[in-house]
Amino acid sequence: MKRHLVLPVVAAATAGLLLTSCSSGDSEPDDDIAGVQSPSPSEEPEDDEPEEPDDAEDTPDDGIDRPEIELPDDMTKEFEDVDTDDPDERAVLADQARYASAVDEAIAAGEVGPALGFYATGEGYASALELVTGYHEDGYRVGGSTRYYNRSVTMRDEKVATSSYCVDFSEAYSVDLETGEEFPDGDEQGLYSFRQVLNDAGVWQVESWTAASGGDSCD
Repeated sequence: MKRHLVLPVVAAATAGLLLTSCSSGDSEPDDDIAGVQSPSPSEEPEDDEPEEPDDAEDTPDDGIDRPEIELPDDMTKEFEDVDTDDPDERAVLADQARYASAVDEAIAAGEVGPALGFYATGEGYASALELVTGYHEDGYRVGGSTRYYNRSVTMRDEKVATSSYCVDFSEAYSVDLETGEEFPDGDEQGLYSFRQVLNDAGVWQVESWTAASGGDSCD
């Protein structure tokens, strides 16, 4: 049975979509990819209390009604803190972490819930749908512990930021949904870069992202 590695699938999903992306986020994703059920990115979230990723815990309450993110019991995500007191930078990083969690939630569920459209727009949303579809069609999900480190953020203007992190997959694995068999993802590390835009609701949505092998950037 096909082994479904995290990093190669992410890289394949983003290839051709995001490497030269400079869009404004106005493009509409195809919501009918391979039968994956997905809400419109503009759909209002349910009135649930959010399950915040680690990085969001130190972010002041911004009054935004956020959708709940539920991850499998065997999945943990550790986001390394960034040494910054700038409230805008911390908000960007918090929503970056929420986006990563929303993607894994959709992969685990086999369908896209409110969170992904809440934290993504344009190509950032479309490429995540493609990633979720790949796992859904092959019958896998993600499990284990994933660590996000060497995180950075740069404010480009009041409503645009770029951010990045390295990902350590050494304790993560893919799970065959039919057999329950686990496939460790090995020691390969990934480098992810994001373009985030501030929407009218005050959310720093991921507009586009790229993935590559970590190399020297993730040592």
